[in-house]
Amino acid sequence: MDRDTLNTAISDGPIRITMNDGSTYDIQDQKSMLVDATTAYVLQRVSDGRLRAVWLSLVCMVKVERLLTAPLV
Repeated sequence: MDRDTLNTAISDGPIRITMNDGSTYDIQDQKSMLVDATTAYVLQRVSDGRLRAVWLSLVCMVKVERLLTAPLV
């Protein structure tokens, strides 16, 4: 994965990143992720409601897919 591809993907809406160990990270918007040349810094909300920072290596990302959002009623 490269920086431009990842930034383009998140600019179009929520995404799911799959890492080479099988773990996945759902990212809702651009405010939850910062990408440099080698790493994506992601804020994830844990079960108790607090935010946790996760560092994801770009070379370990195997897939980025768009998450479908439910329409607002």
